[in-house]
Amino acid sequence: MWTAEHTIVTDVSKEAIWKVWKDIENWKQWDEGLEWCRFNGEFKTGVSYTLKPKGGSEVQSTISECEPLKKFSDVTKLPLAKLEFVHELNEEKDGLHVTHRVVISGLLSFFFAQVIGKDTARNFPKTISNLIRVAKESK
Repeated sequence: MWTAEHTIVTDVSKEAIWKVWKDIENWKQWDEGLEWCRFNGEFKTGVSYTLKPKGGSEVQSTISECEPLKKFSDVTKLPLAKLEFVHELNEEKDGLHVTHRVVISGLLSFFFAQVIGKDTARNFPKTISNLIRVAKESK
């Protein structure tokens, strides 16, 4: 298993961040690694959506966990591996902690960590900063 995460503390409300997270079709506004996302349905556990990473093939992901205003996770099946993104909001004394985590598990996790994981983790600071910017602008 391979994992990486990044957290940024902000003064933006959890409601504003959650609103942006729920708007899957517009994730490309804050995640520069995405070409597009397609989503029809409610933002809840068990619902799937399709996205296309820049330079990659389209993939289907499923929301595997959803606790409104707190956390959601999504899972993408890869050949002999599983890619999970965890998105968390934690209110602390110093502000709202916005965390993105990637977990790659399975027999080929070492391979997908190199191909997908490391670039994804390297971009987390910019991705979360963009997320916060979009949340501030959408108030």
